[in-house]
Amino acid sequence: MRRTGSSPRQPLSRAVETKAEILMAVHFKGQFELTLDDKGRVIVPSRLRSRINPRSDGEGFVITAGTTPCLWIYTQAEWDRIHNELRRFERGSPELHELQRDFFGQAEDLTPDRQGRVLLTERLRNWAQLDKELVFVGCFDRIEIWDAEVWRQRNEDRDAYSRRLNLFLEEHGAYAKRIEKYFGGQLVED
Repeated sequence: MRRTGSSPRQPLSRAVETKAEILMAVHFKGQFELTLDDKGRVIVPSRLRSRINPRSDGEGFVITAGTTPCLWIYTQAEWDRIHNELRRFERGSPELHELQRDFFGQAEDLTPDRQGRVLLTERLRNWAQLDKELVFVGCFDRIEIWDAEVWRQRNEDRDAYSRRLNLFLEEHGAYAKRIEKYFGGQLVED
């Protein structure tokens, strides 16, 4: 898969077009523990929601599967930027088609209700191995949602987390490799 243009490919996560975009881009940080309700809803922490300017970041969010057992949430503006970045690649590449199927096929729109709750579908909850207790993690241009036990293992019991991650990658490794290749900037331009 090759991108059209003449400058070297930057990793998407670090590609910023202008100084104005740098000033407008929302940046998330912090960790927040929350509980999933019986209907599969969870409140997006107000400290994360308050970072969003609807004029520059858009209304609502887009959620998709992460490359580890977690979910990635983007603002609508960041999702649009990712979409536009993908449009720069040559069409017709089987690798590009797989990437689009994976990344966009897993994605869903999220619109918080008046209480700030969003519905996490069963399909995405299963992907990320989410139970009731969750951790929201601000990760610069996105928010990640982790199962609290998986997050604890990641931070406190690296052996248990490595075993869990290996099992996850046995099932979802092809997806993770395609996404990491794209976001990591390993694609080259013509």
